[in-house]
This record gives sequence, C-alpha cells and structure tokens, in this order.
Amino acid sequence: MPEVGDEPGSESPRPPGPEARPLPCATCKTPVDPLRAARVAFIGERFRYFCSADCRARFDPSSLTTPMPRPRRRGPADPALVLHEREADASFLAARRTAEALAGVAADGSDELALAAPREEPAHEDAALAPADAPDVATLLLGLAMLGGTLAVALALAGSSATALTARSVVVVVACAALVAEYVMGRRDPVESHPAELLAGPVLATLTALAALVLASPKAPAAISLAGLVVAVTAIVIWLVARARRPLDAEREVILSALQQPAHRVVGEDMAPARALDLRPGEEIVIEPGESVPADVTVVAGSAVVYPWLGARTTATRAEGDSIVAGATVERGRLRAVVAWAGHDRAWMRLTHDPRRRADLLAPLARAGRLTAGRLAPIAAGLGALTAFAANYDPVTIAMFAVAAQAAIANAAVAQIGALHVSRSVLDSLARGIAFRTADTLDGAGRVSVTAFCARGTLLLGEPEVANVEPFGAHDAQQVLALVAGVESGATHPTATAVLRAARARGIRPDGVRSPTVQPGLGVTAVASNGEPLVVGSRAHMLRERISVAAAEQKITELEAMGRTVLLVALRGRLLGVVGLQDGLRPGARAAVQHLLDAGVEPVLLSGDSRETCEALGRALDIEHVRPDLLPTERGDEVRRLADGGAVVAVIGRSPNDDLSLSAADVAVALGAAGSAEWSIQLASDDVRDAAYAIFLAHRCRSDARAGLALALAPAVAGAIAVAFALVPPPIAPLAALAGALLALFRLRGSAQTGT
Repeated sequence: MPEVGDEPGSESPRPPGPEARPLPCATCKTPVDPLRAARVAFIGERFRYFCSADCRARFDPSSLTTPMPRPRRRGPADPALVLHEREADASFLAARRTAEALAGVAADGSDELALAAPREEPAHEDAALAPADAPDVATLLLGLAMLGGTLAVALALAGSSATALTARSVVVVVACAALVAEYVMGRRDPVESHPAELLAGPVLATLTALAALVLASPKAPAAISLAGLVVAVTAIVIWLVARARRPLDAEREVILSALQQPAHRVVGEDMAPARALDLRPGEEIVIEPGESVPADVTVVAGSAVVYPWLGARTTATRAEGDSIVAGATVERGRLRAVVAWAGHDRAWMRLTHDPRRRADLLAPLARAGRLTAGRLAPIAAGLGALTAFAANYDPVTIAMFAVAAQAAIANAAVAQIGALHVSRSVLDSLARGIAFRTADTLDGAGRVSVTAFCARGTLLLGEPEVANVEPFGAHDAQQVLALVAGVESGATHPTATAVLRAARARGIRPDGVRSPTVQPGLGVTAVASNGEPLVVGSRAHMLRERISVAAAEQKITELEAMGRTVLLVALRGRLLGVVGLQDGLRPGARAAVQHLLDAGVEPVLLSGDSRETCEALGRALDIEHVRPDLLPTERGDEVRRLADGGAVVAVIGRSPNDDLSLSAADVAVALGAAGSAEWSIQLASDDVRDAAYAIFLAHRCRSDARAGLALALAPAVAGAIAVAFALVPPPIAPLAALAGALLALFRLRGSAQTGT
C-alpha cells in the first residue's frame, strides 16, 4: 500500500507528465528539461531555461549582442522535435497566464517567472498541437465585411450612375458573403444567438439592394447604402463582442488546462497513473508534493500545506476529513484522498465548461439578451413594415424599414452582453475561491435581501477565552472554576476547551463531577463530587431548573454589555458564581458586514447568547438586527420566519454545525465546504469576507448585466421605433444599435478593470 503522511519536505518520486528534449541551461549549459526547469525567463525574444535560481541570477543579458530568433529549418523538420518544442513553449505560456491572471505578476515587475518544477502546468493538448502563427481566418473575414460595408457606403460619393451602383452592389455582396462565411467557418460559442437571427438583417438588406438595382428603383442608392451600413455595423459589433469575450475565454482555458493534471490512482497495493478525466467518484488517489489536485476530493490520510484553490495566494493546512477542490496545489506533505466529484461535476468546471450548467449560457440574465434579440427583432421588423405599408410606401422602402428595424435589435451586443457579465462574475468568484452551485444560484444570490450570520465560527473566532470568574457568598473563584471544569471535562466544544485551558493555566484540578446531562444550547446538569446537584449553563437554563439569578443580575448585565458569554454555576439550587467568556472577532468580520451593506443587503445576527451580548456584538459590527437566545434546533425556524416576511434570505455558516440554518435558507453559503457538499455557495477558504463577497458579487452581476442590456438595447429600440414611425431615415437604426453596443461594452470593460 502506498505510504501517506510523509513529513513535509521529504523527497518524492518524479511526478509523471510529458517530457521534452533537454535544452542547455542558458548559463552553465547543463541539460535542462524545459517542462520542469527551475527558472524560465523571456530574454532576447526567446525563452531561456535555467537549471537553478543561482544560474538565473548569474545570467548576463548584456552578453546578447543581437536577438536570437528561432532557427528556420530549410529541409524536412523532425516531427518529434517540433512537437517537443511546441509543448515546452505552450506549457510555459499556460503557466505564465495562470500566474498573471490568477495570482499576479512578480512584485518587482521583471519578466521572469519562477516555476518550481512540480508546480508547472502542462499545456492543453489542442494548444500544444496548434500552429504557432496560424492566421485568424474569422478576424480576416470580419475585417473584409467591415471594410466592404464601409466602402459601399463611401462609394455613394461616386454618384448614381449604373456603373457606380453596380460596383457598390458587388462590394456589398462580397462583404455580406464574408460575414456569412465567418459564421459558417468560425467556431461558434453556445452563448451566441442563432446565426439566422444575426444574419437575417445583412442578408435581407443585401437582397433588397440587389432587387432595387435589378428593378431600377429610384431607391436603389439608398438601399445599397443601407445594406452596406447594416453589414458593416453587424461585423463591427460581432468583432467588438468577440474581443470582449477573448480574455474571458483565455481564463476559462487556463482553468481547463490546470484541471487536466495527471493523477496517481490507488490500485490495490500499488499506484497507477491516470488522467484527470478518467477519475470517478469513490476512487482513491495520492497527491504528491508540488502536484495539483485533479478532482474534488476528501482527504482520508496524511496532512499537507496546500494552496486551497486555483490561483490562491495563501496556503492552508489540510488533513484527514477535509475537502479540497480540483486545481489546489500541494505545497508540502502528501495526501491520500477519495474522489468526490470528477469531470464536469468539479466545482471549478460546473459553471465554466459544462454545457448543461454553464452560467453564461443558462443564467436568467444571460438568456434574457438572447431571447430579447431573437423575439423582439421580428416584432420590430413587422412594425416597421406595417407602418411603411400604411404610409403607402413602395415595396423597396417597406423592405428597407423592416430590415433596418430588425438589424437594430438582433445584434450580437444585445444577445451576449448579459452572458459576458455573468461569465466575468463567475471567473471573479472562482479567483476568490467561491463556487456557485448552479446558474440559478448565482441569480438567486443576486436577489438576496437579508443575510443571516450564524455568529459562532463566522463573525466570531469560535475560540472563547475565560475572562472573568466571579464567585458569590463564601465561595472562591477556584471552586467555581473547578466545578465548571469538571462538568466540561468530557466535552470537546469550544467553551469546554476554554474552561479546561483556564483551569490548567491556574493549576486547578477539575471536580469529580458525575452523571452529566447535556441540554443542547442551554447547559449541563450533573452531580458534584460531594453528591450535591450541580447546574452549569445560561440564564434560561437556571430558570428552567427553578434557580434564582436575581443576586447575579447586575454582574450578568455588566459582562453581557461587554459582549461576553456568561456561564452561571449553581450548587444545591443556589447560585455559586459566574464565568464570563470572551470570544474575539474573526479577521475581516467588519469587512464582511460592509460588503453586505454596500450591496443593500440587511445583515442579521443569529446567536444563542443573550440579547445584551448580541447587541454589544452588533454595535461593534454595525449590525442592527439581532436574533438572540436561539437554541441550535430553533435557528432553522427563525430563518424561515425571516423568509415568511417576504425577504430572500441567505445564511452564512459552517457545516455541519449550522446545517439546520443553512438548509432553511434560500441561499446557503458554507465556509470551507467547496468540493464536498451541495450548498448553494461553497467556499474553498475559511474567510467570512469571501462569504459576504459572494453575495455582493452576485448583486453586482445582476445590476451590471441589467444595466449592460439596457445600454445595448435602449438606443437600438429607440432607433427601430423612430424608423418604424418614419421619424428618421432607416440608416439611423443600425447606427443607434452600434452606439448602444459601444456603450455597453465600454461599461463592461470599465467594470472588469475597476472591479466595481
């Protein structure tokens, strides 16, 4: 059986993977595998590989008198050598894109990218085999369509002679043919609208121009100009949208490449290499130091320091029972894990690559644009034709009105702007270790109006400390603490840990308490070592046991006003003392609340502590709405009561402690649960700021997508209506659509750059 749980830093066998022909180190000329070089730099217009960091530091770029171009082979090339070189360069480019896009470039701004041998990302197979400088045929065809359409409009200055009209018609036909060819030959993304919807305007406009020319209609010059304008505007908008989608597609390809790492599958007593796509749920794998996790897994043995998700900048420790998402990298240590989710079911693949669940394809905000472009365009065309017919225009003019109105609405910006915003938001969330379960979850999170925090372990550290021990009467603090420590000696929850730690620090031996009976959320009843009944717990627990707390009211109020949790201790039915526990705020708790307030979401605090304690915590965090004195079994009902008031409720908590609250929420946000459970929003991190940021990001996505669609659609609709009612000439409609597309895409670009 393969051994797991090696000490960090122990040597491990060389990880399996592609091998390239060794290249000499740029400094010492030692043979170096380019796929696993310790350092790689782009110097003198070529990649240079170094066997160590010291060689990289000693390399002198000034020794290069001229750039070193890649040698051009005169004769037949060695296919194996060509493939090895392409694999090496493509592998480095993929790793560089991963580091720059998801982890940032080096702080000194140098062109060097240090690649530790085990962490290098192999290139995607298609990228490795693609021609190095293959021409972009789709871009050339779009450029021809734009140029031809513009030229057909500009040639109107040549006059209205038969020769000029014929030449313009030929140019329009060529431009339209190039546009159609681009759609036929280019690779179509599922988020794009149907070709018939997008190409109907240019094709019908071109046919209308040819018909006007053949019929010698006096409207032929205007029809040709309109056709050229429609073709040019359609091509320009398609090109602009493709350009806006290019960085998103690049990030998606980085994710795909990073999740295609090879794996070590456990087979009997041995390990066998396996592709990530071949793994199935339930299989066991071993992850070596420096390797990426190929699937969403649950650790069953070993301990390691890992980068918890693809692009994470900080490390965390993962051990038995923890879940890890695909794309995480083991920095030190060795893990044995069971595959939980594989293939397209992996958290980082569901909304980015799975055609059944892609967010930019299925999210309501993404579909709205496609439905609008597909259904509103025929209505606009029919309205334009109807009004022109009612005004007794000739058939050519009627066709021009209909085509202009249809082309204004059915453009690529209207159809895809929502999908672009959704895709941007999904990728931003993955960069923070946030995984939305489905596209509908992203939309639902954008509608959240109330977010409830399960205080313990989210806003609070969940690691309380004993701050006060206040005895009453003739009793002393040591006796009070000894009794509480005796009650908690067999428990493992945070309060018990804090009490036992305080007793050890003060040299107090826990009392020999017998027969403890736990009342969840209230306290414990037991028998002290002297045989007297002992009760430890909250004020509610004391009242339930008919023990008066009047003598301690003032002290209880003082402690709770400081935000401390109070444990009352009673012996023989009389109050013995009070223990105050102080739990610190988690780092980023205030920032998490501010994220919600910035999104217009009301934060609510759910806690089992008293009202005074909760209100003190609420004042520290700027939370006005608190729900105190809630037993664990009552919190789900409290969440449902919030929803009954008409709110869309999200709950931020931890599984399994807060499962009842999470299950009752419209949107459940679970810390540290990515790759294991099926909560609405799963975090690979343990940071409450990321949990609140997920809600903020969903709200921002919703508002940005709606604003983008409005910007793209409003000018187009206004132009189509104005043309339909003969208020402006037909060419105004496509120009208005172009203006709307520019506004929407510029706003998308600004939103991506500023992150707002």
